[in-house]
Amino acid sequence: MKKTIIKLSVFLAVFIVSLIVAGRIMNQGHDNLTMELAEATYPIVTMERNGIAYNQLHGYREAMETAFQRDTVTVLNESRSTDFTVDTYGRNITGISIEVRSTDGKRLIEDTPVTDYETDGERIYGTISLKDLIEKDTEYSLAVVLEADEDTQLRYYTRAVWSDSSYVDEKLAFVTDFHQRLYDRTAAEELTKYLETDSSLEDNSSFHKVNIHSSFRQITWGDLPVEEVGEPVVSLKEIASQTASILINYMVCTSGEEETVYYQVEEYYRVRYTTDRMYLLDYERTMTQIPDVQNMYANNKILLGITDENVPMVESEDGNVVVFLAANQLFSYNVTNNKLTVIFSFYDEHNMDARTLYGEHSIKILDVDEGGNVAFAVYGYMNRGRHEGQVGIQIYNYDNSLNTIEELIYIPYQNSYAVLAAEMERLLYLSRDQKLYLSLDNIVYEINLEEKTYSQLVHISQDDSMQVSENHKIIVWMEGEDFYHGSRLYIKNLGNGTESEIAAEAGDAILPLGFMGEDVIYGIARREDVTEDSSGSVFFPMYCVRICNSQGELLMEYAQDNIYVTGCVVRDNQITLDRVTRLENGAYETAAQDQIMNNVETEQGKNVVVAADIDIYERYVQIQTRNTIDSSTIQILTPKEMVFEGGRELALSSEQETARYYVYGHYGVEGIYSLPARAVNLAYDMAGVVVDNSGSTVWLRGNRVTRNQIMAITEESATEERGSLAVCLDTMLEYEGIIRNAEYLLGQGQTALDILQENLPDAQILDLTGCSLDAVLYYVNQDIPVLAMLENGEAVLITGFNEYNVVIMEPSTGRLYQNGMNDTTQWLSENGNRFITYMRVE
Repeated sequence: MKKTIIKLSVFLAVFIVSLIVAGRIMNQGHDNLTMELAEATYPIVTMERNGIAYNQLHGYREAMETAFQRDTVTVLNESRSTDFTVDTYGRNITGISIEVRSTDGKRLIEDTPVTDYETDGERIYGTISLKDLIEKDTEYSLAVVLEADEDTQLRYYTRAVWSDSSYVDEKLAFVTDFHQRLYDRTAAEELTKYLETDSSLEDNSSFHKVNIHSSFRQITWGDLPVEEVGEPVVSLKEIASQTASILINYMVCTSGEEETVYYQVEEYYRVRYTTDRMYLLDYERTMTQIPDVQNMYANNKILLGITDENVPMVESEDGNVVVFLAANQLFSYNVTNNKLTVIFSFYDEHNMDARTLYGEHSIKILDVDEGGNVAFAVYGYMNRGRHEGQVGIQIYNYDNSLNTIEELIYIPYQNSYAVLAAEMERLLYLSRDQKLYLSLDNIVYEINLEEKTYSQLVHISQDDSMQVSENHKIIVWMEGEDFYHGSRLYIKNLGNGTESEIAAEAGDAILPLGFMGEDVIYGIARREDVTEDSSGSVFFPMYCVRICNSQGELLMEYAQDNIYVTGCVVRDNQITLDRVTRLENGAYETAAQDQIMNNVETEQGKNVVVAADIDIYERYVQIQTRNTIDSSTIQILTPKEMVFEGGRELALSSEQETARYYVYGHYGVEGIYSLPARAVNLAYDMAGVVVDNSGSTVWLRGNRVTRNQIMAITEESATEERGSLAVCLDTMLEYEGIIRNAEYLLGQGQTALDILQENLPDAQILDLTGCSLDAVLYYVNQDIPVLAMLENGEAVLITGFNEYNVVIMEPSTGRLYQNGMNDTTQWLSENGNRFITYMRVE
């Protein structure tokens, strides 16, 4: 018995030692399989003009689609040159060259080495000079190419324009002076004449968002003792002869007795130059506090400070793990073990410079489980790490037990972050069975993360042919090109993979309208009621609106006698319906709007975002956790990244065939549309720019002269043999040097859109129905006539304008005359604002 006990003791001792050794070996192996996120290695290129540094460019590992590289525009001087600097950060640069292309990238204009530069330590100073191959006031794509060590080419993109009428020096000087005065309230008093302070538009309660309507005190930082840290980064976003849009990015800090708090700040300016003075058309400042992981908790609060109150946050089902985003950093707080983890960030206290702080990327939380594991996406420009200098979508998994992050898949993307961000806002969802769903270039992809394969699930033919729920879990779509005569809807629950269909009855057409939560809203119209006029505009009166769940089961129906719904808007828990009634003669008359309410309250989580007013900091954002946070025992963790052999890259094939229109606003792409009218309307509201697939400007606001008239177009009369629409179409075609018989073509069933598209091959035809007269005058300013259709079937051409009048060619009366701007605006609005025009394509 004694021997048995001794043997057992020896066995247990050996077993315990073996466990310890094995554990050490496993831990050592685990350490060898992980690494810190690699540091940033790319230089930065900055343009200079008359002593002002602007357009800080970040390098790309490979050639990108130039049509979408429009983050900045560089104005060349009279000799077609510009100064530049390169901050190398110790990277060995062996050569510099430039590539000049057309904005669509198809035409290489110049590929020239740069020899006019000198090196001073870790900075290169030089001058770029373009050859006499470019035209004035025309945008081009300019790529600065750095030859780095190991035969690596790094590309830096900007648009370039050679102009002596942009007044860029005056605009840059005004903006930089405005920015500097904000720190000195006495000096800033000079700025009050540019502000449009209005307390009814701004309550001045938060420093996170300040704009042109804020109070003078709020714009000059209130009582916050802010100090600027480092040099501000100025970016020229858009430039025209009168106007410019400019961004300034910088960092400020506030110093207290115990700590210094840092903030990232972005200022947007839109200015107009005149010979008399400068005008500030728009101003907005966004301030975001950078969390200090050592001092971001108190009692049962995680302190986020001055930031957006709409904090992206997901918690586990039991509420013990809360994952949130703050200042482009991903955090996880575990309530049960009092651990705070900085899951992902390109910057930290050891990696904080212009490269790591560059904000052209986003992070999205995809899933959080009870074990504290987190699936998330990083998409956009990769500041550092394995994919430094690339644009793409990186799907990660955070393993809570190992405290590691691991790349599951990387999807490269050749367009810009601005476009990618707009695409991901539409759809990016991960199911629990590791299937990723995303929308790119009008295609919905289903990606199997385990097998690294994909399939194309949906081809989106028009803007509204697919609708997505707010949480991206449910999608509904219709197939086919005939958007207004669809007979079937398809619903897919991306969470569990179930699919269902909704079929319209014989003689009906069906249209997806949107979502109320996860419930589908759709409308039904009688096919015989769906009409298309001679301009190509479609009228779709819905006699019934229905709401169903994701299984296609009917939840409610809205239908009233002789009431037809023409559109709907979903906001919060309310659906607002636009309605018409049908008169005895078959015409329709606008009726009062109606509402459908959703009384189901959104369930609140166990950890919630709250905001409080805190003395000089004003609105202060916090996460209220389910338990009190013990600051004396809290652990701060930073995971390492798992290392793996080979690559996990998956390239998605896409053949983009449909025209798309990109709306660029204050901070990037605000919308992508297949219908130009929707793009122009959004750009008009936000004083933005519309760009097409080739990078050509379709529309912009604020560059109109005070008067212009197309003198080549004179009065023309309609006859019994040729109606006013035919006269207008013939006039437009003749103006472009093409002779056709539009009356005959209309008689063959062609619409005005068909005729113009078929006979103007070097133009892009634009249906701008629904846009305002003020918006379409942009084309008249470009010496392009605008066709306007009237309710009585007649048509007119808009051929000129001044400050007070519009020039109209009216074939029904045979007149070319001026009409008051306000009267014409009202007249055309009452006729539905049905406009057709075009833009010339080079």
